Amino acid sequence: MARKLISRRDFLKNTTLASLGCIYLGVQRSLSQEKESGASLGRILFALSYSNKQPYLHSRKHQLFQFNDLVNLYDPIMINSKTSRQEIWYRLSAGDYIPATSVQVVKMTLNNPVESINRRGQLAEVTVPYTTAWASGDTKDKGDQIFFYGSTHWINMLAEDREGKLFYRVREDRWRDTYYVEASHMSVLPNYDLAPKRKNIPLDEKWLQINLREQFAVAYESSEPVFLTKISSGQLTGDIDLATPIGEFMINYKRPSRHMVHSDRVGINDDELYGVPWVSYFTDNGIAFHGTYWHNDFSIPRSHGCINLPIEAARWIYLWTLPVVPPGEEKFVSNKGTSVKVL
Repeated sequence: MARKLISRRDFLKNTTLASLGCIYLGVQRSLSQEKESGASLGRILFALSYSNKQPYLHSRKHQLFQFNDLVNLYDPIMINSKTSRQEIWYRLSAGDYIPATSVQVVKMTLNNPVESINRRGQLAEVTVPYTTAWASGDTKDKGDQIFFYGSTHWINMLAEDREGKLFYRVREDRWRDTYYVEASHMSVLPNYDLAPKRKNIPLDEKWLQINLREQFAVAYESSEPVFLTKISSGQLTGDIDLATPIGEFMINYKRPSRHMVHSDRVGINDDELYGVPWVSYFTDNGIAFHGTYWHNDFSIPRSHGCINLPIEAARWIYLWTLPVVPPGEEKFVSNKGTSVKVL
């Protein structure tokens, strides 16, 4: 049976949903951030970010925001820019507007601490806009860190401070440094949240297509597209070529969480990234699909070579593709994985 590829025209038919993140084509429901009654909550991604009186960049500036400021977001609207790129803007409470590229849509969800934690490690994700990770022991030399909404981390103990406040001990996965994070700010992921999606579909009938020119990815089951998401692929920056390689690959290595370090910094805040979620590698030199909390500027190349995805899209791809990672495993390698075609 001939494979039915998604074209640019097909992609743009779904542009309203896709511009906000990703869509699951099987049941036509949005996987982007759920709208709360009234406002959604946004975290400002960059220092010295401004809102505008009207939803376009050349309108008069209104409010100045700093990194990690929280704002209420209303009524996302789509604007066709002069560059022919469609832009999403949010209305703010003062009637001004901010581009979606300046904010990460987040939630403020507090959790009941889990007392029984596996000492080998359990996966947990941050469910508040950001939280302090307090350095401990030898890690104090590196200083405290900030963990961000949607990032994932390995925890191995519930601890209590002198005031009775509960913290999870986080074991950072690259250097094995230790941090403590307020327990109510993290959700311990149960095994059923890590269960594979559509595992009854044979290996040779699942495949992923990445369209670098149009900056989107599609998941197929046989000839049918079942999932669509915007991406940010690798970019050319100065004399450094970080472009995502073209060709046919296979997902052969996964991590549900990874501390990534980049010496070839291409963004304002992407040199050291703790708890990058839902990482699915498809080349031997570390190119992967993964979730992204440090920018919200999908549909243009801006990565170090990886496929940057909205966090929920990265989670979907991680759980849908092969190999399947057993719960509790920090990493899993296999020579039988889902095919990836980069065009």
